[in-house]
Amino acid sequence: MALAAAVAILLVGLLFLFNRRAAYPALALVAIIGVTVAVATALQPSTRQNTKEAVTAKASVDPAVCPDPSKPVAIEFLNGNKTAVQRVSFSLLGRVEGHSSIAYRGFLRDDKITAPGQVSVTCYGLLPLGFAPPRPATIKPDDYDWSVDISLVDFSTQ
Repeated sequence: MALAAAVAILLVGLLFLFNRRAAYPALALVAIIGVTVAVATALQPSTRQNTKEAVTAKASVDPAVCPDPSKPVAIEFLNGNKTAVQRVSFSLLGRVEGHSSIAYRGFLRDDKITAPGQVSVTCYGLLPLGFAPPRPATIKPDDYDWSVDISLVDFSTQ
């Protein structure tokens, strides 16, 4: 976007050198386009942030939900939006019970389509390199408090 603005300023500047009468309408057009783009850009993040925040997730270790020992962590996504969720990128965080520092962090993605107002549950395995050094010799998922930090949500265009 900065490159487009620089090119527009350069072209209007050159137009001022060669034909001032044509440069003033071109300058007005560039100013109108610039203000429109700036307003649209300023409003977009707040709208997107509000829709992203409507998707919530929580993680737990429940053998009844995730019977496969290689995928012990169940992550439950709730879509509180009016449109379906196509993909969620998130960090799975694990803290040793009673401690505040993060002992495990895995960057994961879920591509299960979740309809508006629906809940989807997916079981995930733990990435061996996700543990902070010194890595535990035996990993007991029950010894950790699990949480989810959503970083990106892609919504359906339909």
